[in-house]
Amino acid sequence: MNKKFRLSLGLLALSATLLVACNKEETKNEPKENNTKVEQNVEAKAEDKATDEVALSDWDGEWNNIANYLDDPGLKGAYEEVAKRDKITEDQAKKNFADHVAVDFGALKVDGDSITFLTGPEGDEIDKADYKLVDKHPMEHGGKTLYWYEFTSNGKYPTILLMPVHGEDHMPHFHLRVGGSAEEMLAKDDWYPTFVSPTVTIDQVYEEVAE
Repeated sequence: MNKKFRLSLGLLALSATLLVACNKEETKNEPKENNTKVEQNVEAKAEDKATDEVALSDWDGEWNNIANYLDDPGLKGAYEEVAKRDKITEDQAKKNFADHVAVDFGALKVDGDSITFLTGPEGDEIDKADYKLVDKHPMEHGGKTLYWYEFTSNGKYPTILLMPVHGEDHMPHFHLRVGGSAEEMLAKDDWYPTFVSPTVTIDQVYEEVAE
């Protein structure tokens, strides 16, 4: 009986060892989390909310245009990575990202129903206007449905489209578009002006640029 008992214990130990090894191998082979600009936390943040459940105050706070950081020396490696991956020059990689996030203001402040547009962080005021939510627009991306929320005003930027704030586990940010009409802006496939918290680090921006 003692021999059988010891044999059973040995088999159990071996099974446990194999199970741990399999779990480690499965974890190793799991695909990396997709941290693309538009898809991050999309299931939690871009859900189909009724317009009366959304308010401009959901974006309250100060936000900086990610383009403010593109000349930082700390991003040189990111441009090198993109250039190597896409078989282009570093200058072209930088230009492509700049075009991807281009907009003519460097920062903004959302306070209740108003947005103040600034030339840059702590910069001069370009315009300040009250905005009203008027519609939402679905967009299919990566097999998921995202939503642009449309706000209008009588200010310099009559129409602004906002995506919900997302990426809190990586880099809190959101995408916006400004222009004359929602239809015109929605027709642009590769334009995602990106606004980040003033507390963002250059390492976080690096990850965003290198994706």
